[in-house]
Amino acid sequence: MRNLDSINSSAKSTRFIFTLSLLIPLIMGCGAWALAIGAAPGQPLHDNYLGLFGLGISSTAIIALPIPYIFHWNWEAKYFGASMLSLSSASILGIYPVLCIAQYSSLPIFFRLIFIFLEFTLIIRWCLRFVNIYNFIYCDKSLFNHIYTEDSSAVYYSQQADKKVIEKSLKFEQFPHSKYFILASLVAFSLIPFATPVSKFIGLPFIHIFLAIFATPLNVMFLGLATKGWLVFYFYPTKIKIKTNKTVYVDISSRPPKSST
Repeated sequence: MRNLDSINSSAKSTRFIFTLSLLIPLIMGCGAWALAIGAAPGQPLHDNYLGLFGLGISSTAIIALPIPYIFHWNWEAKYFGASMLSLSSASILGIYPVLCIAQYSSLPIFFRLIFIFLEFTLIIRWCLRFVNIYNFIYCDKSLFNHIYTEDSSAVYYSQQADKKVIEKSLKFEQFPHSKYFILASLVAFSLIPFATPVSKFIGLPFIHIFLAIFATPLNVMFLGLATKGWLVFYFYPTKIKIKTNKTVYVDISSRPPKSST
């Protein structure tokens, strides 16, 4: 076995990473609650399901805090991946305003359905890019074995090899192009002078409309990375475990072995 505590010392431990990552769902859950309450201020909390779900996210983050210490997490992929999946909650910044518009705005139901359909179609299409690229890697054994290295007792996922294959060999864009961030920002900020009439037309506070537009590239970015985390730390390690009966561990620092990639 590799000495992963030494190799991964820059990250300290999976316990530390996971604990730190819980700040994201904790804050985002509170933000989700605030957005839901702001969208329907006259509705009791017990009837505001979006608000309750936001509080549930924050509560789950608090409850999960001691888990890695109780179960003594090591560098197995499933433990390292837990912190990466927490990242997906950052998408609440943009998704909750969209849900509030769909649920509480004064727009006709047809336009609300079209709006939410377009938003989630965009997210699904972006996340499928990660599914497709890692399926391509899985089918190319030279690439897959470059990322997941097997030895006599374990299999190691190399974060550096993954980066090399994805970014240099396959030229795969893991983040939305900067032009999409610029476009979303321009559209959102250009509406600020018309905040009052836009807010009255849609029937929600302007902050919901602003965030629904401004945070769209952030939604796809965070959910895309969460999809990658699910694939590389759970889906393919499960396949490897079934095939080899070996556990997959994470190596974040070692230089990838030389290969044709």
